[in-house]
Amino acid sequence: MSALPTTPVLDRRSQRTRDALHGALVDLIAERGWDDITVQDVCDRANIGRSTFYSHYTGKDALLVGGLEDLQAELQRQARARAASAAAGADAGVGFGFVLGLIEHAHEQRKIFRGLIGRRSGYVVHQRFREMVMRLVSDELPPPAPGALPREAAARWLSAAFVEMLSWWVEQATPMPTTELEALFIDLAQPVLAPSRLVHPDLGRAP
Repeated sequence: MSALPTTPVLDRRSQRTRDALHGALVDLIAERGWDDITVQDVCDRANIGRSTFYSHYTGKDALLVGGLEDLQAELQRQARARAASAAAGADAGVGFGFVLGLIEHAHEQRKIFRGLIGRRSGYVVHQRFREMVMRLVSDELPPPAPGALPREAAARWLSAAFVEMLSWWVEQATPMPTTELEALFIDLAQPVLAPSRLVHPDLGRAP
């Protein structure tokens, strides 16, 4: 009798299954839009059985959320790396560390992002994406000073503004360079950040 698979092997197998399902979902969103996709469509595209799907996710909304959580974790990892670089004096004034990583990700997969946040995305996908961005913004905002605007209000405004800007950008035939879009967002964010005394320490600008 052969030995049972080790936990790392099972974990890698599960991760491959999840990756295949996530990839199938985003491809289908880009092609059809959220509302016209079923779990069976995702399973067929990923060549994975329904029972296997439901061993990982309760439905397509849970699959979408899982994929966005993976993306959020990776962007937060990148943001921490940029913050460490800034602290070492290598990249002062970075601002929100996740922004450039998300913009570059959108640039590399523009067709997919048009499906996720463009005109065909649908309410559910757009809302889930916006919630992810709000968590990323909130993660990088410092505690508010006494008398400042509510921190959650600032996070909601900034995340909504960023998602709208990114939605506009991915639809352009010739989008501006990624670093210019990052700088534009940081500049446009200043009227909210400075008066509310919620300036991110990496921005290097006094309120």
